[in-house]
Amino acid sequence: MSAAVISTAGQAVAAGGQVVATAHPGNLVNVVAAVDNTFLLIFGISAALLVLITAAMVYFVIRYSRKNNPVPADFSNNLWAEVIWIVLPTLLVLGMFWSGWHSYRALRDAPADALEIKVLARMWAWDFEYPDGRHSGTLVVPMGMPVKLSLTSKDVIHGFFAPAFRLKIDTVPGMTSHGWFRADKAGEYVIFCSVYCGVGHAKMLSAIKAVSQADYDRFLAEKPTAGGHAGKALLDAKGCLGCHSLDGTESVGPTLKGVYGRMGVFVVPGAKGGEKRLKLDEAGLKAVIMEQRPWRVKGFEPVMPSYADQMTPEELAKIVGFLKNGDASGQAAATVEAAATQEQGRALAEAQGCLGCHSTDGGQIVGPSFKGLYGRPSTAKDKAPVDQAFVQALLQDPAARLGRASTMPAYPDLTGAERRKLVLFLKSLGSAPGIKSGKEPGMDHGMEHGAGHDAAAGAHQ
Repeated sequence: MSAAVISTAGQAVAAGGQVVATAHPGNLVNVVAAVDNTFLLIFGISAALLVLITAAMVYFVIRYSRKNNPVPADFSNNLWAEVIWIVLPTLLVLGMFWSGWHSYRALRDAPADALEIKVLARMWAWDFEYPDGRHSGTLVVPMGMPVKLSLTSKDVIHGFFAPAFRLKIDTVPGMTSHGWFRADKAGEYVIFCSVYCGVGHAKMLSAIKAVSQADYDRFLAEKPTAGGHAGKALLDAKGCLGCHSLDGTESVGPTLKGVYGRMGVFVVPGAKGGEKRLKLDEAGLKAVIMEQRPWRVKGFEPVMPSYADQMTPEELAKIVGFLKNGDASGQAAATVEAAATQEQGRALAEAQGCLGCHSTDGGQIVGPSFKGLYGRPSTAKDKAPVDQAFVQALLQDPAARLGRASTMPAYPDLTGAERRKLVLFLKSLGSAPGIKSGKEPGMDHGMEHGAGHDAAAGAHQ
């Protein structure tokens, strides 16, 4: 292999490869290089055979033509020729098999510590579910971390094809397929559907977005509101926007712009005139979205599935609310939801013992006050601001994030949702502009308070 490979903690780091890991115990494999080497080996053997066979054919045509060889020669019982044409093709085939098996195992055997992400394919969109339950239409991954994909399909067979990582995996309804990759360079890598799956097949595109660990933590911490309305985010997450536009443009299905209250025309087998009109109010939209039906929107193919088993009543209400009122109602709903989450964050901080060491009114206890803390420079070596990514990393491993020993305990058992609630609680306490004192407050317990914190450590546990 061309890349220099170094073993580290059960994985491999290659200087020059995008996807590197331990595919077999004790065997370091650059996956992209392994696949490319197999292709080049088979292509090289094929090209060599083409040249040799063509050259031999031209030679024999000239050498044994009637003009040059009027009396035909008689050949028989050449042992060496028989050995060569049996042994050489056998070795070539076995070599190609070994190389192919080696690259296949490299693609299939994900490292044990890989980040697992579920992939759901449906006409005509991809849905990616992260370990904390978050969904997105673009696959966001941290650089340098192996990512294992568990893939299935909601409707028909699709093909997950990420050429940059040499991944091409069929997604089959009722069956889970697996694959993995690792991105060592930041950027976006296109995802295609490689299996024809209907009229929207060519538009079934997405991307793998490789980002830094800090950006990945920030992505998980952010609440996906898709422009301010949870209903719009759900339309995106459920794949609706893969077929329906919001700007008036018709695509695979009719546009959703101004759809609420409109009179829909549907082709219904057996109905008078073959058509049925339905007002698309709350009841009408619910019927169109949730019910199995033998009819279709006039002028469009009957490809829309029922969402009865993949959408809750609450999610349906948010979607209908967005279609009815646009983003306006979503902003009010988001405000109410944020207030409720802040209270949950306060209760969580109290239950975890955080408020035993940190005040919320600006007073000093064991650690710095939470009031006005969010957004200020931290006491970490890199002086990073106290933002979502900083708090996430600090809760996981305080000493590692601060760059020094800390009396603050780690909270690795907190879920992603619980950490987001704590962050929202911190944000609700405000952010003070400027720092007048010589010391910079941060999410750390200063050494002058170390003894006090040790005495209060039980509160954290």
